[in-house]
Amino acid sequence: MAVILRNMSEFKRFLGKPGAMIQVVRNTFMDRQPEAARAAYRDKGMYLPRTVQAISRKAAVFALKGHPGTVWLYWDKGARGWRFNGDTVMVPLTMGLGPPDEIVYRCSFADGFEPARAVKTRKAEARDWHGEAMPNLI
Repeated sequence: MAVILRNMSEFKRFLGKPGAMIQVVRNTFMDRQPEAARAAYRDKGMYLPRTVQAISRKAAVFALKGHPGTVWLYWDKGARGWRFNGDTVMVPLTMGLGPPDEIVYRCSFADGFEPARAVKTRKAEARDWHGEAMPNLI
């Protein structure tokens, strides 16, 4: 099932589900850094999928696959400029120096945690007390 996010409430709801993961797709700040800094960022596992460990009202804590430690994502005051498009979340970085930067995350579920599709149920026909179908009176 595809993840569709339109706002912060849906993003938080997604993060609260079992198996929720995010992965950095683009980090424009790191793209402008020297190759050694970009390699160190990759070596720390920052581009690997992150699984949610805990979520609070103002932040989420993620574990990096195969790496010790955690990464935090805060959304308390700076979440106003966040943009949502399908399974991606664009988070602006406001550093005050240089051009505006952003981190783009792709949201997905870990293997085996994809929620089942909602199954539409058919409305039961009205039946009289003899068990025979009644005409639709509406």
